[in-house]
Amino acid sequence: MFKVDFDQSVTMDKVPSTSAADALQDLMTMHHVTQADFAQHIAISQKQLSFILNRKAYMSITVAKRIEQATGVSARLLAQLDFNYRLAHEDGGDSILVTPFDWANA
Repeated sequence: MFKVDFDQSVTMDKVPSTSAADALQDLMTMHHVTQADFAQHIAISQKQLSFILNRKAYMSITVAKRIEQATGVSARLLAQLDFNYRLAHEDGGDSILVTPFDWANA
């Protein structure tokens, strides 16, 4: 396990632009693997893989683990890339205005 010292963390001032989709696309391109072959190898449909690669859907933990088994790319890394991308690109569609607690800004 790893330890993170949050008091020494560095604030990111850039919106993450890389998602797991980008990492997969690069990996597939580098190794000349088609979507059909990759999808078949990790036992998902080509349509599901296409949705992931085009950011119409995000991969499940199960799919991330299958990709790790097939490629050696960490499922944790893939999940973190997707999470960071989703969080940075969330449109804030929730219209409920939430007022912070007084202690939250202290």
